Amino acid sequence: MTETSSHGPAAGGHDAAARAAAGHGRPGLDAPRLLFWVALAMGLASAGVVVAAGQSAGRAGALLLIAMAAAGMVFLVWLSRSHGQAAGLFPGRGAAEAAAMKSDSTEHALLEALEEPALLTDRAGAPLVSNAAYKALADATGALGESERPPLMDRVFGHDPVLNPAMFRLSRSASSRQSRREVLPPTRVGGRPAMVRYEASVSPAPNGRVLWRLREMTDADAATDAEARALFIEDSPVGFFAARPDGAIVYMNRALRASLGVEDGEVLRVRDVLKEDAGRVLRRDRKSDEAQRTPVTLKTRDGREVRATAVSIWPGGEADGATRTFIFFEAANAPAQGNAAATANAVDSFFANAPFGAALLDGTDPALSAVLDSNAALMDIAQGRATPGMAFKDLFDASDGPVALAQRLRQASREPVELQLATNPPRAAHVYLAPADDGRGLAYVINVTEQRELEQRLSQAEKMREIGMLAGGVAHDFNNLLMAMMQNCDYLLSRHPVGDPDYMDLCEINHHALRAKELSERLRAYARQQTFKREVVEVSGFVAHMHDLVRRLLGETIAFEVKHGRDLPFIKADKSQLERVLVNLATNARDAMFDGGKRGKLTITTSATTAEAARELGHNPIADGDYVLLEVSDTGQGIKPEDQARIFRPFFSTKEAGLGTGLGLATSYGIIKQSEGFIFFDSAVGKGTTFRIYLPVYQPTAEEIDDMARRERDSARRAPVDLSGRGRILLVEDEDKLRSSIARNLVKCGYEIDEAEDGEDGLAKLEANPGGYDLVISDVTMPFMTGPEMLKAATTEMIGGAKVLFLSGYAPESFGKVLENFEVSYMAKPVGVQQLAQRVKELIAA
Repeated sequence: MTETSSHGPAAGGHDAAARAAAGHGRPGLDAPRLLFWVALAMGLASAGVVVAAGQSAGRAGALLLIAMAAAGMVFLVWLSRSHGQAAGLFPGRGAAEAAAMKSDSTEHALLEALEEPALLTDRAGAPLVSNAAYKALADATGALGESERPPLMDRVFGHDPVLNPAMFRLSRSASSRQSRREVLPPTRVGGRPAMVRYEASVSPAPNGRVLWRLREMTDADAATDAEARALFIEDSPVGFFAARPDGAIVYMNRALRASLGVEDGEVLRVRDVLKEDAGRVLRRDRKSDEAQRTPVTLKTRDGREVRATAVSIWPGGEADGATRTFIFFEAANAPAQGNAAATANAVDSFFANAPFGAALLDGTDPALSAVLDSNAALMDIAQGRATPGMAFKDLFDASDGPVALAQRLRQASREPVELQLATNPPRAAHVYLAPADDGRGLAYVINVTEQRELEQRLSQAEKMREIGMLAGGVAHDFNNLLMAMMQNCDYLLSRHPVGDPDYMDLCEINHHALRAKELSERLRAYARQQTFKREVVEVSGFVAHMHDLVRRLLGETIAFEVKHGRDLPFIKADKSQLERVLVNLATNARDAMFDGGKRGKLTITTSATTAEAARELGHNPIADGDYVLLEVSDTGQGIKPEDQARIFRPFFSTKEAGLGTGLGLATSYGIIKQSEGFIFFDSAVGKGTTFRIYLPVYQPTAEEIDDMARRERDSARRAPVDLSGRGRILLVEDEDKLRSSIARNLVKCGYEIDEAEDGEDGLAKLEANPGGYDLVISDVTMPFMTGPEMLKAATTEMIGGAKVLFLSGYAPESFGKVLENFEVSYMAKPVGVQQLAQRVKELIAA
């Protein structure tokens, strides 16, 4: 809040103090001074007579005149060397400095009588003297230097750029010898724990000097200032109203009432004064605290429609949740203005605490104008650079060139434009310009950085989703090719045993097919389309089972330790997928610890934890509940800060070209997310990295515990060597090459195979041979009719007692709802001959 005046009570009090501090009386004409002037006059007269009329006076007269002149000169010398200096007639060496020091001493004594900090400056604005309270404040803010002269007030508060506009206004008033009072924004002073708020004032003093004073404000002062600000809103030339969320207007200021023709005290709702949907003005963006700008059309009592811009804010922490809306009229529709000085003061106070950036420019062309004044919000948005006197265009990034920037700024006079502020880091802002009545310009700057960042994240998420869909589709088609390759390779290996010249070549083909299968599974894991066979898992046993594999993976130069937690609960997950996660993390840790033979260490730790404990470590977001924590820690090089935000992105790798696919961590992230878990990491360069995997606790049923025990017993048994069998099988697959390969291998095992090229063909064969098959093997995704649709369309009589086995590259969850009433088995593509033949024999024998 500001006040500007040349006269008045405040100014009068300051002027009196300044006159007392700077005034000096004119010296009186005492006896020694009178004798001095008489002796000087006599001596000069005598000397003149001797020179002009020496002959007329005669010899005696001349001697008498010479004696009188000599006596006068003796008396003059006496006065100059003794009493004359004491009386100030002939100041001695250094007397001017002594007189100035005496003046400063008097002024300093008068300033010391003031309790609040005070400073006296000369006509040019240079500091002269200050009191002890002012020096103590300057010392607390670090502005007191070694000079004998005190620092100016703008240097005292130079540590806080938010105060710069107020200091500029005070300096401008001081240079024009006007009184001014400013309530400064809260600031920190020295080591004081709480923010301090000052009232600063300037007032003219005699002899061209200016008195600066500071007063620390109390709570009562702040309340008074709030009341004054409310009065400014009532008398402001800018329209204003406050409304509740239900649309009821609880306050409307005088300017808006006058523009609409509304009587004071009239009960109104927002829809009564707005032509548009009132919800646009009342609807709050809960994700942002920024002001909301809306073009509106106001309805007056005489039927006119007035176009304006509504800027709405929602003060935080208020129980009523009311909106505060400022109405900026177009120039032709603005309410009548008062005198220029009152308007300037009202605008100063009105925008001082606005939630959006506002600046007053010295012209209407933003590309050529300088900042005259700015509010605290703009100073914060511009990182303290919106200081008075700065070119407005210099607030913005000019990487596209000064001409392009000037064009964009001028465009802001017609419509809001988005520009980048020249901050570090750059900030996005909407800029809107409007002319003022006095030939100056008004600029409004709204920070939209968070909005743009959110839009970028959403766009990135959409791109990643599309990449995931692409990766899943590629992996599915790739799996069909791989399965045909693996089926044919297994067939050839059966015909070329060990010792055959082609055996090693076939083994090499089979090895690369298996590597391609692993890459395909990584793509599906990233797309979250991989097959999950979730089962009850005891984590300690799982990690113990992985010990030997991880040990061999790390090599001899890296130490390996496992720390098991006690009484760990169960989880439900796919063991094979968790194994892949541990292998990926261990591989990355090994590569990070490869340092010229230096011995590193990998530690795997298991424990029980909660979501609250995870949040205390800074791991968020995480759903509430209990978790089993799996930590993988290494003593490697750590992850650079600039890379930490990207390590889970697909195809991002810090390894050299050709040494990594960039899918390891992306795959792990997808697996954990599909397991309904969370993965976080902490890393420090030169110290190492710790990955923390949170898997939700699962309480198994009695049947699941029995099933887990049975699987452990079955895993100890050796797989049957004899894969031959008997039975009639319907094979439904749209890929001709793959279908013929599977059929050939199953026929070789002793089965009778009927082939169908798609779902419709398969349904026709089921209808032609009802109950005639022991097993139906079908692909899931096929043209015309999918495998699940075929099964759903078939009657019970068609199926008979046949078992159903689906082969697919997609997860069973993608079609599980279609088969809720059917009991089917599932195998993920690609699958080898031995795996398929063993599964077929188990199903037909069951």
